[in-house]
Amino acid sequence: GAMFGIELHPTGIGLLAAAIAAAGGAPLFSDGLRAVRLRRSFAGLRATDLGLASEGFGEVRGRVALESPLFAPLSGKPCAGFRLEARVSGSRSMSVIEEHRAFLIASSGRTARVMNQRSRWELPVSAERDFAAGDVLSDRLASLIQRAPEMAWARGAGATLHLVERALFAGSICHVVGTVHQGRAIQMEDRVELLRTGTDGLAVDSGGHSGSGVENHEEPELWVGNGEHLDFLYISDRASEPTRLAPPEWRVAGAIVGPLLSLAGLTYLAGALDALRALGR
Repeated sequence: GAMFGIELHPTGIGLLAAAIAAAGGAPLFSDGLRAVRLRRSFAGLRATDLGLASEGFGEVRGRVALESPLFAPLSGKPCAGFRLEARVSGSRSMSVIEEHRAFLIASSGRTARVMNQRSRWELPVSAERDFAAGDVLSDRLASLIQRAPEMAWARGAGATLHLVERALFAGSICHVVGTVHQGRAIQMEDRVELLRTGTDGLAVDSGGHSGSGVENHEEPELWVGNGEHLDFLYISDRASEPTRLAPPEWRVAGAIVGPLLSLAGLTYLAGALDALRALGR
């Protein structure tokens, strides 16, 4: 069969590559379109106090309040989420263990729930410690290290582990970049992933968890998520840097490359089908 005046002789590798191109173009286009939208959304992004926040993509700041107890593994302080970085002393190789919960931010008499969706956290170092082979780990810390098989093996082999904790503590100022929604997140059960993870709908226990940082708040009037069309949620202790957070140009290019890739793959497959039909005559 001829395609654009070129005689086509389909091969197994060519058919496989064409099928991959046809299938891969769609997600590439989708990601590229999301990147284009994100870059537009980042234009003119400014941190806004939660009391003045409006619906839509933006950056809001407020003070962290916990809905359920979670404790940072090294400092032991109540937090909304932490990142534990573990490496063998003297080595550059690092394993990362993260744990996050949905939490509230409050300011100027308003509260918003920050959802436990796919997100990016950037926090300062809150604690640091070395553990030699003979040092005893708490049960909590030992269970976290088990999530990183390389580190668990290294500790078992007698190596010293260097642990770095980054945590978002209760009561601290927090900046969140995401999509702000009006209303109660609990009403969005079909669309908000958090409400199917088991970390939502937790009643605040006003009589227990002494020192846990859990506070009593009415159901918040706002919630912040990653936004289905943008898939972006950023949490930090400081104001964002839009030029650094904006998607790179190569991701934006996917909006053009994706459809071209799919078209090329489908065109090759169509030509191959014509060639096979011609052979069968």
